[in-house]
Amino acid sequence: MLAIGAFAGLREAEIQRLDWSEVDLARGHIEVTAAKAKSAKRRIVPIQPNLAGWLVLYGSMKGRIVPEGARSKLERVRRAAELTRWPVNGLRHSYASYRLAAIHDAPRVASELGHTSPQMLYSTYRELVLPEEAERYWTIEPQPFEGEKVVAFSTS
Repeated sequence: MLAIGAFAGLREAEIQRLDWSEVDLARGHIEVTAAKAKSAKRRIVPIQPNLAGWLVLYGSMKGRIVPEGARSKLERVRRAAELTRWPVNGLRHSYASYRLAAIHDAPRVASELGHTSPQMLYSTYRELVLPEEAERYWTIEPQPFEGEKVVAFSTS
């Protein structure tokens, strides 16, 4: 759910309503149905290569994206990252800034975000991120799993 927010730019409420059947790794997109979109209009959001790396292990999942107990899990992530607060749609805002810096195509980014116009992108997100920062952002990928590094934790 965090990777989808950061690398597909979905709103938190859209992710809460999203189902694994709407994540199509084979075709490389996420479908946000009209019933689940804030704008009540269907959109297709491309799965970026780094997002595909985060999602590949979940390709056979069924049901809702957001797991039970997600709120407490996010709170643990926030504390571990030493954030004083978790901004509403903060990952979506990061997506908009870094995507715009990477591709310099506001109409396309606006469409991916479900906006009817690129005007807000120009006024809010333009030139916030340097190109080299955008390049680094879009290469954030999971580390390969190495079973011998898994550590069992005691329940006591």
